[in-house]
Amino acid sequence: MYILDNDPTVNWLNEWLRNYGIWISIGAAAIVFIVVLVLFIVAMVKRKQNPVPYSSKTVLANEVNEILEALGGRDNIIAHSLTGSRIVLVLKDYTVVNDEVLNKNGIESVIKMSNKITLVSKSESAKIYKGLFH
Repeated sequence: MYILDNDPTVNWLNEWLRNYGIWISIGAAAIVFIVVLVLFIVAMVKRKQNPVPYSSKTVLANEVNEILEALGGRDNIIAHSLTGSRIVLVLKDYTVVNDEVLNKNGIESVIKMSNKITLVSKSESAKIYKGLFH
């Protein structure tokens, strides 16, 4: 059959697409999936090879100062302790604590209780604690 036949619905292109169209669509989707997967894997490998350096002394000192201000200053802290990745604090006034500033400066979560506040930082808690209290 040719495109110039009298019946416009029957030609070689329509027949070919009817027979192989689904396989072409599946193949195209598979190619797109594989390309995205390869790009994702390459990005993950590059990220592992070139980790972003996190703490330098000046950055950590600035973070510690901002964390201290977000807690209401040294005068607001009554007691403190370090337990693993948690910094446990007893404060005079809990209303002055600024969670947003704490989160921006390496504190992953802030757990507030009636008699204490717990700051969680998985990677830098010991350095933050040492900067705050030593």
